[in-house]
Amino acid sequence: MQSEVEDWVREHWLPTQYGQRFHRERVRLSSGGVFDFDGVGEDHKIVVSISTSQGYTASRKLGGGKLHKLRADVLFLLLTEAEHRVMCLTERDMFEICQKERTAGRIPQEIEFVHALLPKDLDARLRRARETASREVSPPPQGSKPPA
Repeated sequence: MQSEVEDWVREHWLPTQYGQRFHRERVRLSSGGVFDFDGVGEDHKIVVSISTSQGYTASRKLGGGKLHKLRADVLFLLLTEAEHRVMCLTERDMFEICQKERTAGRIPQEIEFVHALLPKDLDARLRRARETASREVSPPPQGSKPPA
């Protein structure tokens, strides 16, 4: 489901925002390595990482691991020579958390954060998939019997 959302953002949302087509692409980093980015503009001046992560876990705790992943993506964006480095977030709560982090000086100003509003049907399917995954990894309630 995550790949489907990323495809929609790359094929529909980003082109309407930036006036050009985007593709997944491996980009050379200033440190000498390469990294596969979720979106690179046709003009190669815009590089984008797309995140579908929510800011909070199913138990409503701050998603520390999710934030660490975003920070890693920010590092890779900074290592590009792109004129425009974008972190595209599909979840409003994660967008707000990142804006607060940026305001507090914990994320570089060179990174632009944008919130891609998903179509309702795609958003609903992503939420259902996320709920299913959460149930699969959550411990059973106290006193319940394990499946046979």
